[in-house]
Amino acid sequence: MREELLKAVAQPPRVLWAPMVPAIINLGIQFPVMFMAMGVADLNPLFFIVLIIAGHVALIIAGQKEPHLSNMLRAYGQTYIKTTNLYPVKGSKFEP
Repeated sequence: MREELLKAVAQPPRVLWAPMVPAIINLGIQFPVMFMAMGVADLNPLFFIVLIIAGHVALIIAGQKEPHLSNMLRAYGQTYIKTTNLYPVKGSKFEP
């Protein structure tokens, strides 16, 4: 049981060797753009497939440098929470 826990923490989930959350965002943006461009401008989908693969390769490279990229994106979303400051200061401070 301990090995499974360590493995889950040490090896975050991946989709075809890329971090899961950025890979899903990449596909979630590029597929609708591809279908809209095919319908509106009658563009060749091969161009977009090359872009999807290039984006995925870039995510694989970024995932090799920082394996916890998905967790970093999730944590970055928490920084936009508005806080109330206990003391009057400039900017937002992480105080309750």
